[in-house]
Amino acid sequence: MHRAFLLLLVVTMACSSRDSSGADNVAQSGVASNVVPDAGADSAAIRATLEQWYTAMQSLDSAGIVAPLTPQFLLLEDTLPLSGAELVARLKQGGTETKWKAEFSELRNRIVGDVAWTTLKNHETSVGKDGKKCQADFLETIVFQRDGTRWMIDRYHAAALHRWSCDA
Repeated sequence: MHRAFLLLLVVTMACSSRDSSGADNVAQSGVASNVVPDAGADSAAIRATLEQWYTAMQSLDSAGIVAPLTPQFLLLEDTLPLSGAELVARLKQGGTETKWKAEFSELRNRIVGDVAWTTLKNHETSVGKDGKKCQADFLETIVFQRDGTRWMIDRYHAAALHRWSCDA
């Protein structure tokens, strides 16, 4: 009897702990409360949060930059840790003379309950006031935390795949 129960438990756990790692997929655990009912809506909300955050950074909108960040937010870019306030200060130091944009590709979400993590490739381009064009590529991982109906950015890690290169 004990052996049959143990076998049933192992089979149940194996069947209920499937992992999904495709684009915009949800990792499901065996606990019903962790299953996200609408992964598509959550994935869209996560992408919208990222796009709005980047728009705020590009326009140096301080309130918009910190709005989607948790109080514990930490950004790691090229091993430089920055809080939300430090990120705003760094962006403002660069000024508005350089225009830049980010293009996301290969965005992949994994969502478990109120936590999600996203990986993506980010191709950034910039044009300085002198017309000089630069570009860089990053592999980024973002950890989100659900706060009510919003997805907040808790951690952001960017690793350079190709460092900034500029026209001569």
